[in-house]
Amino acid sequence: MKLGLGLGAFLILVAGTAYLILLREPGSWFYAFGALVFVASPLIGAATAVLKTRTNKIRTFLAASGALFGLAVLLFVFTYAAYPEFERTSVQLPAFCGDFGNGAHPPASFIYELQGVGPTTLITSDAQTALVAAIDFEHAPFPSTVYLAQKSDGRILWSIRFANDIISAAIDNGTLYLYNDKLGYWIDARIGWPTNNFFTIDNYGGLSQTDRPVIAPGAATGHWYMETTAVISSWRADGSVVSRGHVTFNSIAFNCFIAGLTGSVIQL
Repeated sequence: MKLGLGLGAFLILVAGTAYLILLREPGSWFYAFGALVFVASPLIGAATAVLKTRTNKIRTFLAASGALFGLAVLLFVFTYAAYPEFERTSVQLPAFCGDFGNGAHPPASFIYELQGVGPTTLITSDAQTALVAAIDFEHAPFPSTVYLAQKSDGRILWSIRFANDIISAAIDNGTLYLYNDKLGYWIDARIGWPTNNFFTIDNYGGLSQTDRPVIAPGAATGHWYMETTAVISSWRADGSVVSRGHVTFNSIAFNCFIAGLTGSVIQL
């Protein structure tokens, strides 16, 4: 029994390490390595345990395979749900964020003229699309409408309205990752349709009063912090997988723009 459990655990760790560290988590290989971790390794370990057992072979097989499968599940939960909670990057918002006394006057580089809407604030873009926001800075809590627009002709592909101006967004490999504070939306940036995900895991914490929302969730510092990165895993109905993708966001909060790559904060 011990030999089978040890062999099965070793195979699970080897397959998981190869996928995560050596191959750097390619989504195209997820199901193959998932079969090794969740199916093949427990079966091999259980079969080995049975070979060394003279009685109660069925019970031994079930017990060993169940224990090894449970180990695989625990490692999956740790890797995809628990460990990413500590992979966080936050930017402290300066005191001038939230100062709406003189109204909003975004720098010219942030102004995006959107057909049929007028001047908007550019949040992020790629070669084909731009994500912009029209924000009402005169009425708290500053409602906003976010538009995904095609650059070539200005056509609006998708839009959504939020009750405030807490917005984070990134366009990564053709997918728009958009958050209104902690509520996320995944959109196909090429056509403006929601991606058909059947399961997602992310660690994005949005706006908070601590830069350590997991380690010290109650330790408010008197400052506001905006997270600028997230670890996102998604499984789609078409079988494609994003395995622990690391995404960097540009954000707007309290009349300020937060650049994800540099961490700089600019008053709008």
